[in-house]
Amino acid sequence: MLTQNLATQVGLTEVENQLDERFKDHGHVEFDDYARFLAEALFSRLVDGSAGSVRDDALDGVDEVCWFVCAKTYCVSHERLLK
Repeated sequence: MLTQNLATQVGLTEVENQLDERFKDHGHVEFDDYARFLAEALFSRLVDGSAGSVRDDALDGVDEVCWFVCAKTYCVSHERLLK
């Protein structure tokens, strides 16, 4: 699900299928292997080849997905919002 959401935000459609294909013979995927896959298949596409700069629209999408995944952990309220 994370791979699909990141790929959608970057504008790619086949990344999840590539992930399945690459690791289909493995019983599990190690974090380092997954991170390397994301770097090659997804994050390398964030750089605009002509200018060599990072695409801001893609970064905004990745940021949105990361906050969605992590918000519950990092945005904890110690007080009730409504009293």
